Amino acid sequence: MSVDTNPFTFLQVSDVHLDSKIASKRLSMPHSKRQTRTREILEALVKALAVARERRVDAVVIPGDLWDSESVTSLTMNRLIEEFMEMGDTPIVIAPGNHDYYSRDSFYNPLTLAARGMRSWPGNVHVFANPEFTTFKHPTRPEVSFTGRAFTANVPISQRLLTGPVPKDTEAAVNILLLHGSLDGYKGGDAGWPGKITAPFSAAELKDLGFDYAALGHYHDFTEVRSTDDSLLGAYSGCLAGRWFDEAGPRYALVGTIDFPAAGSPQITLERLEADSRRLIAVSCDITGLTSKQVMGKLQSALVAAGVREQVDIVCVRLAGRHPIGGEPVYVVEQLRGLYHHLVVEDESRPDYLLQNRDLRTTEGKFVEALLALKEKAEAAGGVTTDSESGGELSAREIEDALYYGLEALKQQRVTVRDVD
Repeated sequence: MSVDTNPFTFLQVSDVHLDSKIASKRLSMPHSKRQTRTREILEALVKALAVARERRVDAVVIPGDLWDSESVTSLTMNRLIEEFMEMGDTPIVIAPGNHDYYSRDSFYNPLTLAARGMRSWPGNVHVFANPEFTTFKHPTRPEVSFTGRAFTANVPISQRLLTGPVPKDTEAAVNILLLHGSLDGYKGGDAGWPGKITAPFSAAELKDLGFDYAALGHYHDFTEVRSTDDSLLGAYSGCLAGRWFDEAGPRYALVGTIDFPAAGSPQITLERLEADSRRLIAVSCDITGLTSKQVMGKLQSALVAAGVREQVDIVCVRLAGRHPIGGEPVYVVEQLRGLYHHLVVEDESRPDYLLQNRDLRTTEGKFVEALLALKEKAEAAGGVTTDSESGGELSAREIEDALYYGLEALKQQRVTVRDVD
C-alpha cells in the first residue's frame, strides 16, 4: 500500500462532560451563572471544532466522556449532531467513556435517536460500540488506522486492558489507540477523586503494544505519557473547560501532527489549544501578621501573578494563617467582589488566640488543653478519633473548629460559623 507522506493532523478532545451538573458547594454559583457556564462549555467544544475545520485536520479523536449520560439534554445532542455535520467528510472517531457510555439507551445508539425522532449521527462519525477493542481505518488516509473500545456502563473497570490482546491494523503505517482509562502514577488534580481509577494501565504496558500514539481520556489535567527513553507514547488532553476549582487554570484540546520522515518511525508533535473563554483560578494567601492593607496588597499581587483577567475569570481566594482578634479578613477580600465574573472566598484563617500562652488554672485554659489533646489523638490515629461520650467519630478538623468556636464564644461572646466544606 502506498503511503501519503503529507503530514496527518488531528484534533483530540475529551472529558468535556457536556451538561454536567455544576452544583459544587465550593463554586457557590447562582443558578443563572451555572446555566451560563454550562453553555460556555458547549461553546468551547464548538470553538475547538471550528479551529479543526479552519486547519483542515484529517480527523477528530474523542477518547470518552463527551457528555454526562445522566444529565445531557436532547437540545445539546441536536447541537452536537449539527456541529459534527459541519465537519463534512472529516472522520470523528469516538471511544465512549464511563460517563458517556454506550448502551441501549445511549444517544450514541442510532436506535435511541430514531426513537426520539432525532437526526442520526452523520456518516463521518464512527463510534466504537463494543467493550472489546476493534479497529477502524481512516476512509481517505488508509495508512492511518484507529483502535478503540467502549464503556458500556458507568462502572469502574479493574482489569488492566492493555495486558491482553489489542488489535492493530498491520497494513497501516500509523496506528492510533483511543483509550479511556487511568494511567499509573498520574499526578493531576483529579488523581485522588473517589472511585476515579478505571481501566488502569502503565506507560510500559502502553509502550509494549507498539501503537504510534495513544489519545487518552478520563483524567482531567493535560499529561504527556512518555517511555523511559522519553519518546512520546500518548497524551491526555485533559478536560476542555473547568467546572470547579479542581479543574483550575487553562484547559486544552490538542492538535496533533504526524510527520512521515523518509526513514524511521512517524514523528508526532502536539500543540495545546485553549478553547474556553474563561478560566477557573484559585489563589492562596497566608495572612499571618498582616494588616488589612497588607492583606489586600498581597492578594492583588497573587492575582496578577496568577494571570487572573478582570470581568472574565472565575476566582477562588483561599485565606490561611492567623489574623488579629477582631479582624475579619474576609471583609477585605469582599472589596474584590465585582471585579471578576464570579468570586469565591474560602476562609481557612484563624483568630490569633496565642494558644501556647494558655493558663491551665482557668476554664479557658483547661478547655484549650482538652481540645488540643483530642486533636493530637485524632491526628495520631490518621485524622479521626472516637468521641468517648457519643461514640461517634470526630475528625481533627472538626475538633479544631470546636476549639476556635469555643474560644470565640468565651472571648467575643459570639460565634460566627464558617461556611466551609
